[in-house]
Amino acid sequence: MKPAKSLALIALLSASALCQTSFAQSQAQRVEKYPESKAGTRFSYVNGVFLLKCNRWEVKDANKNGEIVSKCGENTMYVTAESGNPIKSVNDKGETIAKFTPFYPDVSFPLFVGKKWTGKYSGEEGSKKWTSEVSCEAAAQEDVSVAAGKFQAFRIECVDKWDAGIIFINGKKKSTRWYAPSVGLIVKSVNEDSQWNTEVAGNDWR
Repeated sequence: MKPAKSLALIALLSASALCQTSFAQSQAQRVEKYPESKAGTRFSYVNGVFLLKCNRWEVKDANKNGEIVSKCGENTMYVTAESGNPIKSVNDKGETIAKFTPFYPDVSFPLFVGKKWTGKYSGEEGSKKWTSEVSCEAAAQEDVSVAAGKFQAFRIECVDKWDAGIIFINGKKKSTRWYAPSVGLIVKSVNEDSQWNTEVAGNDWR
């Protein structure tokens, strides 16, 4: 084979391999839907979740009126069955600790790098009430290390524009979260308001 033809063939094969690799990566970077939850699924957090200082959780109802209901002792957490987005947390005394109406738009499916979405909600935390518009982007897919181990995850960056309905009482808060498709959970969340930070500790997955 002549050198020129040999080089052309090598270039063609390299290009083909590159295309196949790119295609495989693009396929890996797309999750079509939130995994179906099952009653009895257990998961745990380092310092609690959703303002509830309770660590070990179990799904009690996988789809009750479109919600997943999980318990930690007598504490209860509600998220959407469609995407796992937070709705409400209730403590062991039956008091609502935090509530998002209709929900906080943590994740949107299908999920892929570069996807952007927005969502509006009304929030309550004790006596605090506000309205907000959240803008999020799946900025990258990367490894993230948490107490439960290392996961390949989507890094989701959000800006929450909130308004308390009182003149000059408004602002913006940034947050970053990592959604790991292999376990169907946000395994880590870092927020300007640190009380909302979370980190998954458990390994008893779906």
